[in-house]
Amino acid sequence: MSKLTVDQQYQYQKWLAANVAEPVDIDILREQVLSGLRTAKSMTSEEYTLWRTWLQVNDEFDSNDKRAMRRIRETKNKIFIPTGPDDIETIEPELVFVQQQFPVPRVSIWGTERIAFMSNPDALSDDWENMRHFVSSMEHGGNIGRSVRFLVRDKPTKKHLGIICVAGDFGQLKGRDDAIGWMDQPTKNGLPDRLNNTAIGSVLVPTQPLGFSFLGGKLMALLATSKPVADMWERLYGDVLAGVTTTSLYGAGNTGTQYDGMKPYWKRCGESPGDTGLRPDIETMRSMRDWMKNNHPQQYWELYVAKRENGQPLRRSANERARAFCYKELGVDVSDFRSGHPRGIYFSRLYENTDAFLRGEIEASDLKPRQRSNSVEDLTDYWRKMARKRAASLVKNERFSRETHFMDDLIGKSWEDAQKQYLK
Repeated sequence: MSKLTVDQQYQYQKWLAANVAEPVDIDILREQVLSGLRTAKSMTSEEYTLWRTWLQVNDEFDSNDKRAMRRIRETKNKIFIPTGPDDIETIEPELVFVQQQFPVPRVSIWGTERIAFMSNPDALSDDWENMRHFVSSMEHGGNIGRSVRFLVRDKPTKKHLGIICVAGDFGQLKGRDDAIGWMDQPTKNGLPDRLNNTAIGSVLVPTQPLGFSFLGGKLMALLATSKPVADMWERLYGDVLAGVTTTSLYGAGNTGTQYDGMKPYWKRCGESPGDTGLRPDIETMRSMRDWMKNNHPQQYWELYVAKRENGQPLRRSANERARAFCYKELGVDVSDFRSGHPRGIYFSRLYENTDAFLRGEIEASDLKPRQRSNSVEDLTDYWRKMARKRAASLVKNERFSRETHFMDDLIGKSWEDAQKQYLK
């Protein structure tokens, strides 16, 4: 438990007075947590990923909600479907900023600085959310803290090509830190001094069939390093974006991910140790939060309620910290409940001397643009060369696809049926 400032203590006491939490039996909760972790441990990486997505979709969506189902169908109908392999020549990607909410600095007539949160009126934010749930096979974790979202669409047809989100980077990631030279650098509270000058490509997802037939995943990965993304990061947060990190969804082999084969832009930095903590089902995690709120309200407030002066959350990685805290207090040994699924680590340097800047050896004014352009047009041309070969190979082998992969049929489906359909 941290020592709060006078203002934080006031805010906490104000929240505490209004806080009403239902008690949760600790013994029942402990067994519930262990049962959920055992279930997760028994699954393969693909099973676990689908299970988390299936749980979330059926927790957040109801097939009887006509308005929500109509919006989902509308999003699905906007997905790009090629008429044939020649469409690769006419696609013109554009990035549309679709943040639902973003911070804007304001100064009052008295000179007091504050942060106002402005809503983005672009209705495409709904499309982004729907695509995140139903195009990606990965659970929609949301982002607490820095987050910049783009919907990628084809400029001539206005059809959706994919979604991108760059967010606050991992505090520690050995392969990346070794590559940059951060391992021997001084840190602030265990974090690199210039961590805010990097981001994590947390969502780089193409629509289908663009992903399969035209290597759309590589297009999303390239566009995450583009000038519009870097410019928006600096505009919102005031920090130059010098590098982008990401990890592969499955496996850690040297080939086969959407980030491989693009060394001018993405370089592999080893792999994660494969010891990511598994999570139980959503109901169990909700019970853990309720228990924490009732029995350890200050920890709960610091992680889920408190804000800094700039409007950002007081603590980083709230969900991960909360789970670790609850496991410890409940007496649950999670050492046996690790994923065992290593992932490849990739890093993109947006400048020729990114590493020197991130190590604090030079200032932002000394950064040198990388030799290859990061304009959307040039990145698209680079991708198009790879996509042509992919499409030609698929046509030759009679595997070119025009099939949309949209997982809205998970809504209301049993886990058994979901496995039969998506784990073939």
